[in-house]
Amino acid sequence: MSPDPRDIDWLRRLPKTDIHCHLDGSLRPQTVLDLSRQYKVKLPADTLEGITPLVQVGPTCGSLREFLDVFDVIYPLLRHPAAVERIAYELVEDCALENIRHVEVRLAPELQALSSFDSEKVLEATLKGLDRGARDFGTTSSVIVCLFRAHGPAENRRAFGALKRLFRPQTKLSQPAVVGVDLAGDEARYPTIQFASFFEEAQELGIHTTCHAGETLGTANLEAALQLSVMRIGHGIHLMEDQRLLAEVVRRKVPLEVGITSNVSTKSVPNLASHPARTFHQAGVPVTLNTDDRGILGIDLTHEYGQAVALGFSLEELAGIALGSIDHLFLPAPERARLKLAFESEIATMLPRAGRALA
Repeated sequence: MSPDPRDIDWLRRLPKTDIHCHLDGSLRPQTVLDLSRQYKVKLPADTLEGITPLVQVGPTCGSLREFLDVFDVIYPLLRHPAAVERIAYELVEDCALENIRHVEVRLAPELQALSSFDSEKVLEATLKGLDRGARDFGTTSSVIVCLFRAHGPAENRRAFGALKRLFRPQTKLSQPAVVGVDLAGDEARYPTIQFASFFEEAQELGIHTTCHAGETLGTANLEAALQLSVMRIGHGIHLMEDQRLLAEVVRRKVPLEVGITSNVSTKSVPNLASHPARTFHQAGVPVTLNTDDRGILGIDLTHEYGQAVALGFSLEELAGIALGSIDHLFLPAPERARLKLAFESEIATMLPRAGRALA
């Protein structure tokens, strides 16, 4: 079932947040081409038509590993402050076009770092672009630092050190800031529990925590994430394999950062119809909808809400998910309350039975 075009227009106007959005996976193909020319990075193609298939995955993508290989094309372009600032700025512009009011942007700065462009400078360039985007387009943002599973302790320690130096626990909506830590990369080869010390330290410092887990087969990484008391879980698709863990996620009200198209593209699920987002929602799991890698997937968040319609979510349920996602932002409670009040006011004009639908 495809969403009615009128629903897509409604979903585009719906105020939204995106809490799982990778900066390095959000490049426009034209920007890839521009940066390759600007920094004289030779790519396999030199036209927009030629470069797009190299930086966007299609339906033939066979695995998470194949999906991650796309980043090999992109990373040589992201080792310059101006390039990082540009892609952060353009991401805010793209978010504003579909009424995303707040986006939590995540990146693994050590993947972009050089001796002259260390993790802290990568994050500072990101914040500069986000701040400029907020002033021009109105969409606010925060930054989550990804530790990377394939990196050794020294590299992850550098990224974590930059996070600690830039962390702002009392951040305001009006000022982009570094707010949390994530663990990303190939979870099949690098188990979550190996990175326990970083999560324990983050909790001691009051740094918000999330973790990619359960994106690939098995539940060991999900169990480890829960043992480490992470505040949110990225993807969590294979949670359905263990009813005990599912019950624990429901009991703790741990939100899942779901990216429907991403999960289909990486073969976390075989096809759209088998995606468990609706099952999670009906089981009482807090579900949020996110782009993950909008540039590589060639999507936006409106598309993801449309995919949720195809899975059986009503517009009223999706308005509730959009509103409820604010509760899981890595922001101080007063800032979340301000944003929620604005969402409630706008959603009330879009739903004739808003009070009942969002109760």
